[in-house]
Amino acid sequence: MTIAPAPSAGPRRRPPALAAILLVVLATVAVIAAVADPGPAEAETVKVDLVAKHRKVTIAPGVKMKAWTFNGKVPGPVIRVEEGDTIEVALRNADRMMAHSVDFHAAQVSPQHGFADVPPGETRSFSFVARRPGVFLYHCGTSPVLQHIGMGMYGAILVDPAGGRAPAREKVLVQSEFYGPVEHGLIHPTYRAMQTRDPTFAAFNGRAFHYRDNPIDVPVGEPVRLYVVAAGPTLGSDFHVVGEIFDAVQPDGNPLDVLSGVSTYGVPAGGGAVFELSFDEAGRYPFVTHSFRWADAGALGFFEAS
Repeated sequence: MTIAPAPSAGPRRRPPALAAILLVVLATVAVIAAVADPGPAEAETVKVDLVAKHRKVTIAPGVKMKAWTFNGKVPGPVIRVEEGDTIEVALRNADRMMAHSVDFHAAQVSPQHGFADVPPGETRSFSFVARRPGVFLYHCGTSPVLQHIGMGMYGAILVDPAGGRAPAREKVLVQSEFYGPVEHGLIHPTYRAMQTRDPTFAAFNGRAFHYRDNPIDVPVGEPVRLYVVAAGPTLGSDFHVVGEIFDAVQPDGNPLDVLSGVSTYGVPAGGGAVFELSFDEAGRYPFVTHSFRWADAGALGFFEAS
């Protein structure tokens, strides 16, 4: 049965007082909504100052290296920005002998301009917009790239998604390797060794076995987020935490691309990933590259859950 609509009586007028009350209510609701949902944060301009220079650094217990560095560290400083930010990079080349450059895997720019060589003693700048969230490598892109990365010129840049990520205990782990013979507590890296030989050491954050001797404290039952970058120059990281399974793995750290229930995930040389997990019980949990030849060479450590 169809019910016919009631006949129209024309527009009805609200009393002026009622109309005023409605306007006040609507205005109040709009103010409350604006406070509750301020909208996306405004993009910022982030200045990144890098200095290419030589520095002697420790790369394994009792072993040092005359490294080529960004800002005197291997790896270079962790850079953290948010999706949509503009990154203004200034690279000063304090190396008197050779040119250097910086290649950001988070950037979408012409490499001939942005990643151009900086001659000794000069400073050059470029900028890019961090359009995609994730965790990415940056490194010296001057030829031969194998040698410049192998000598220590690399680091990680984190691009948080707009609005950030959920709270968690966080750690950045950059895996890399070092080549050459060791004599009298000093490794002597050569381009030839990088081309033809196995690495002498593999490491997280520039030092073989560092987290074996200095475990990382983590809470039991709370979220932990690991930003893992494989700097190489040649090896990737088959990343695994013994005794746990990852709740989520985000290749390149992209929050739109999520794997779950993963025990081991391969991060290719030059790539990155975000690993999220929680530790179910107190104890000491090894983390390694599951290519155990390189874990034995130093790419291993421990989480101390309590």
